[in-house]
Amino acid sequence: MDKDVTGLVDYENNDDESLPITKCVCGRQFTPWDFIISIYRDHPDRCIECGAKLYFQLGIRVYQVDETQVSDKPIPQASLDDIIEFLSYLPL
Repeated sequence: MDKDVTGLVDYENNDDESLPITKCVCGRQFTPWDFIISIYRDHPDRCIECGAKLYFQLGIRVYQVDETQVSDKPIPQASLDDIIEFLSYLPL
């Protein structure tokens, strides 16, 4: 099973299939683009210091802006009788 080590490494901006690592899990520092890892798990890149095999994945989220206004109308409240009637339909 692969271990998420994102918090243990530092990196620069990626370009599609390459990610420049600036700090490995072992703490070795690299200048940008001297240690590059790819997205291919079957061919992980190894740190020259510790031999750690690394690859990366991208996560994308797409959001839609919701511009609807919250209504100023009060939320209808149920009466005690309505609640008791509702509860009477629930199985025990």
